[in-house]
Amino acid sequence: KSGFSLVMNHPACVNEITLSLNNKNARTKALVLELLAAVCLVRGGHDIILAAFDNFKEVCGEKNRFEKLMEYFRNEDTNIDFMVACMQFINIVVHSVENMNFRVFLQYEFTHLGLDHYLEVGDPALP
Repeated sequence: KSGFSLVMNHPACVNEITLSLNNKNARTKALVLELLAAVCLVRGGHDIILAAFDNFKEVCGEKNRFEKLMEYFRNEDTNIDFMVACMQFINIVVHSVENMNFRVFLQYEFTHLGLDHYLEVGDPALP
């Protein structure tokens, strides 16, 4: 509990954790997403997570927020643990906000990055 409190009070810590999504190990990425989802559910955590992904976008040269996350989601399709953690994280980010307009905006961000299409079609290489 005290460790989580320290993380919540130090936004640069959450930024560094978010940057760990660039790790090659899918299990590490899944654990990062599970931790970020937990942060998102705590009061004030949602804003911290969005700020961390804004920082990620800047540091990694993304055109759109969550771009790399969606890239990893599409490319790690053989790792079920990562895919589940990713979908749980996305659901928590989108649905843990009260403001319906903001929720729709967040849904659009993921739709714009191809999430809906990927979930409907899946891997185009599969029959």
